[in-house]
Amino acid sequence: MPNLMPVREWVCSQAFEERSTSINTWLSLVLQRFTGPQILRLRRRHPVEYQRTSRISLVSSFLASIFLGKIAPIDISDVCGMNLWDIRTGKYNHELMSLAAGSSDTGDLENKLGGVPEDGGGSFGTISTYFVERYGFDPECSIAPFTGDNPSTILALPLRPFDAIISLGTSTTFLMSTQYYKPDPAVHFFNHPTTAGLYMFMLCYKNGGLAREQVRDSMGPIEPGSKDPWSLFNDHATHKPPLGVNAPSSPLKVALYFPRPEIVPNVSAGIYRFTYNRVDRSLSSSADWNLPSDDPRAIIESQLLSLRLRSRNIVAPPSPNPHNFPAQPRRIYLVGGGSQNPAIARLAGEILGGVEGVYRLDVGGNACALGSAYKAVWAAERKPGQTFEELIGSRWSEDGFVERVAEGYQAGLYEKYGLGVEALDAVEKKVLKDAKDVKKAGTSDAGQIE
Repeated sequence: MPNLMPVREWVCSQAFEERSTSINTWLSLVLQRFTGPQILRLRRRHPVEYQRTSRISLVSSFLASIFLGKIAPIDISDVCGMNLWDIRTGKYNHELMSLAAGSSDTGDLENKLGGVPEDGGGSFGTISTYFVERYGFDPECSIAPFTGDNPSTILALPLRPFDAIISLGTSTTFLMSTQYYKPDPAVHFFNHPTTAGLYMFMLCYKNGGLAREQVRDSMGPIEPGSKDPWSLFNDHATHKPPLGVNAPSSPLKVALYFPRPEIVPNVSAGIYRFTYNRVDRSLSSSADWNLPSDDPRAIIESQLLSLRLRSRNIVAPPSPNPHNFPAQPRRIYLVGGGSQNPAIARLAGEILGGVEGVYRLDVGGNACALGSAYKAVWAAERKPGQTFEELIGSRWSEDGFVERVAEGYQAGLYEKYGLGVEALDAVEKKVLKDAKDVKKAGTSDAGQIE
């Protein structure tokens, strides 16, 4: 049996600082944990082992290889998370492959990675005889491309274009199916795992549920007799005015809540509170804040405004559009522990919109596994030309899985939060600039405001 040398895809962010010399606007921001930088790390630190390596697999294609009994190709969606694949051309990017390979001759690395079939449901062949003889698998069992956890999650229901899933756990993940490929360094784009012509848009944040819990705990004890630890938090979140604006001339209250260093934007841990003057577009300190009562609504607004800021270029108005709705998601689906919170659901509709409303999706404890199973059904049973959405949609019932929990788009309020997007963008840019200035000065407190 050949020697296998795993390369960690998730490493401590301080353990390895490999960056490409130029970041292209059509690729995701280079991160240390991605496969391309990890290949570069392996080649530099373990050149002998790299030279002896015959194939490089992702976790998904490695699992497919086990069942197949030979090396399986990398999936058309999962390959986009390597910092090596050019979605526009459908090929590995020569500049970044050269960086990883250490040479302009990238043929050896391309052979190690192998080809990438475009059909997410095509067959790689039948299952290995080992599984037939040892576990009784049908010898005609076909092996389709295995994909990653996030592409699998977006397949947990037959999403239509511009449907969005927000996973509200310890961290926050935002997934959307879109027809538009408009890359940005702060987000990740993938080929859709099943449907050619669609893309998967993904945002990941470290600070999600833990940040909200920190604000909740700062509110003090809940009222006697209440069994809901979120009751006081939710009461303030739903009774405070949007963006803390009590009068037409009042400034907007906008903040960032990062108990841990954040990825998007890439800033140090801290709480950064500001007021935003809508007339001259200026930011001021947080002297006008009423603490801690302003924080519950402000943290939910901050997290949702960040999603709207970064997804605004990939949404579109509904079609047909007799009511002249602005561009926004079609539906918002909430999953994870935070999906049970009615205040979050309500503000999700107010800030992000949702032509058809906000829904809670309950597909059990593992949407990723369910999406993988649906992908397998589509691969095995599809008719010629039948899309994933058509096959799964014809069999999928919302009853028992989906509950409408809040209104979506609300005229006037959605537009008001457009100014909130502008304010949050200004806050992020100021915090980033202050952090850069502090770094140049040789200090480390990065302008944190508590």
